[in-house]
Formats: sequence, structure tokens, C-alpha cells
Amino acid sequence: MSWLDKVRAIGPAIDQAAADDPLATELSPAVVGMLDDLGVFAMMAPRDVGGSEATPTELIDVISELSYWDGSAGWYAHAVMTGGSVAGAFLGDKAVEAIFPGGKFVRAAGQAAPTGKAVREGDHYRIAGRYSFGSGTPHAQFIVGGYVLHEDGPDGLRPVLSDHGAPVMLIGLAPRETVRFLGNWDVIGLRGTGSYDFEVAEQLLHEDFFHNTAAPLHRRGGALYRMGFMALPCISHGAFAIGAARRALDEWLAFAKGKPRGNGKPMSESEAFQRDFAVACADLRAAEAWFRGTFARLYAAALAGEALVDDLRLDGRLSTSHAFVVATRVAQRAFASCTTHAVRNGSRIQRTVRDIQAGNAHFLTAEQSLIDAGKVLAGAQGAALVF
Repeated sequence: MSWLDKVRAIGPAIDQAAADDPLATELSPAVVGMLDDLGVFAMMAPRDVGGSEATPTELIDVISELSYWDGSAGWYAHAVMTGGSVAGAFLGDKAVEAIFPGGKFVRAAGQAAPTGKAVREGDHYRIAGRYSFGSGTPHAQFIVGGYVLHEDGPDGLRPVLSDHGAPVMLIGLAPRETVRFLGNWDVIGLRGTGSYDFEVAEQLLHEDFFHNTAAPLHRRGGALYRMGFMALPCISHGAFAIGAARRALDEWLAFAKGKPRGNGKPMSESEAFQRDFAVACADLRAAEAWFRGTFARLYAAALAGEALVDDLRLDGRLSTSHAFVVATRVAQRAFASCTTHAVRNGSRIQRTVRDIQAGNAHFLTAEQSLIDAGKVLAGAQGAALVF
């Protein structure tokens, strides 16, 4: 049974759980349990630590399918999956023993934006920080945080700079019991992701629990972790957009088939609907084909040990952002076409549209990502590709 078949089998239960409690700010324990039992959370973790080390195709299949049934479930799951990939592939042995005891992933999630501070003390780092948007943290036993490395300077602590002149950023995973959750997740979309604010208490944490993004040390696993630092987050976000947009199309079509027009025929038989629906389907299928093809090529290059050329890396970032451009366009068109049905709380088309809009606010795929890609394509001065 494929990963896709396994997730599709529990899809209706995930959908119903979201409908039963539309104001919930976390996934239900039952849904988390189903995903954990299937091994979904460990899909991105290396086999060496008990994970599945799934291919990009399998990851896109699963995250898009989860997002089809409930955007929050897809988003929550990919946040925890990504935590497992960082922990398993890049952290030291002490961290692996704690996060994957006996080959069981106890889940890690959080926020990698570098709003925390770290200072090296021997083989430990002293850390503290406050964060927002901690997706997937409600059931995680280790909490991801981004930390700017500091050192003593003539006027106190100062950031440590890399060879390229940028501050060194560490990703660290702190034990849950050292983290205080602050709530602040009252939002219009992706409500069930539990993306709370949180504060990591000052503590000493062994160096094995840290990943230096400026000088990554690839300790375990294969090609999946050689596609570029941003590859797995891009796979996650693009797959979410594709799955949620596919649900918007299906809800739109279902509405059109059941909505009679003035002539007594359903909306689905009008040529205006047929034209608009065909264009939306074509847009999404083209975006998905480019996105899937790009990450298949990146994975093939990593498997072959080839250097990742800049054009392919750019396509990785841009095809992800483009998936959201198309998903947003599809969702807006579907929402408008579904008229007053879409504005009523409890409608699945409304939930899907809200989730897509909320997901598109993420820095990875928001407007600035398109501007950055455009600078590279236009050869603008100072343009830099981050992937």
C-alpha cells in the first residue's frame, strides 16, 4: 500500500474532525494519533534514525493529500516532518538519542527564524529566545528555534559573522519542558496548526542539539538532504498549496452541480462556468507539473552526486512560490463563484480559501520571494538566490 493510499484512507476522518470543531487551534489528539501511527511525522527523517527518508514524490503526495482534506492537518504534519529531517540528518548523536529514542520520533517543531540568541560555552550553547508561529508544537517534545550566535566584544556581546559577512544562525532543538507557550493563535486560516508564540527559557544545551545553517554538517541520510537547505521546506509548502487548491476546485464543482440557474439547469452546464473551471484546472495542473518536475530533477541530481546548478535551484524556489500564486488565484475564483454559500461559516470551500490565504502569508512563498526571484532573473545588482 503506497503512502498516498494510506493517507487517503484516513482523509475523510481528518476532514470530519476539522468540520466538527472549526474553532479548534490544534489538531485533535485522534488525528495526531492516526498520523503518528502511519509514520507520517517521520517521513522526512533518515532511515538511520528510524525514519522513512521518503522521496520528494512521496512527500508531495502525502502533504498535498493531507492538505486536501484539511489544510491545518497538512501544514501541521509538514512542520513536524521538517523538524524530523533537521534532527535526524544534521544533529549530533546525543540529540538523536533523545529525539529518536529506540528509533521512535517523539516529534520536533517550532520556528527557525533567528529571533533567539546563542553564546558558546565549551561544548554547550547558552540560549534564550522568543518566537511566533510555532506550527506543530502542541504535541512536539522538542521545540525548534533559530538563534543568532554571539561572542564577547569590546562593548558586550556581538553577532559572530560568517566568511560572507552575515551573522551565523544556528537551529537548536530545546526540550519541551524548558519552553513556555504563550498562545496568540486567533486567526482566520490554518487555525488547527497550533502555531503559538513561545519562549525558550535561558539554558545550557549541548552542541549536538544544534545545526549551523552556514556550515551544515550532513551526518546521516542520503540525497534527500543534499538538495539544498530550503528544499524540504519548499516541498512542504508547495505541496500544501497544490492539495488545498485541488480541494477548492472539487468544492467549486460540487457547488456548481447542485446550484440551479434561472433556466433550471445547474451552473455546471453553463459555458461561462465551464470556461472558468477549465482555465483554473489547467493553471493548477501546470503549476503542479512544474513543481513536481523541478524537485524530481533536484533529487536526481543529488542522487547522482552532481552539483546543483543555479537555474535548477532557482526553479525550486520559484516553482514553490508559483504554486501559491496559482492556488490563491484558484481559491479566489472558486470563492467568488460559490456566492453566498462560500461566506457561511462551516462551508468547506470557505475553510479551504482561508487556509490558502493564511499559508500564502508565510515568508517562504509571500510576495518578497517572488521579488527576490525576479531580481535574479533580471540580473539586478545585489541579487542573491536563497535555496
